[in-house]
Amino acid sequence: MQETPMLFPVSPTEFWKQIKTIMEEVVEQKLNASVHKELPLSHLPEKALLKATEVCQIFQVSKPTLYEWMKQDKLKSFKIKSRRYFTRADIEAVIKQNHVVNH
Repeated sequence: MQETPMLFPVSPTEFWKQIKTIMEEVVEQKLNASVHKELPLSHLPEKALLKATEVCQIFQVSKPTLYEWMKQDKLKSFKIKSRRYFTRADIEAVIKQNHVVNH
């Protein structure tokens, strides 16, 4: 790599090393912020039963992700005719459990 003159009081190698360190810190902070973001229970619908689309909105995930969580027994659901439902209590429990695990 050819050294290009820069108007900084550090060598280009040191400059790029500092930039890399700063970028890594920012990315780490953003990842931690998104992982530890608490889902407020007050924003859950007041209904006792929630549809799959509502649960997807709560967790901000796609339906395939939701169904994968059900396969992994992370979420309980039950079927009435052709529809899948989740209890509000189960969703609250998952949110509280996830919040405790992340802190």
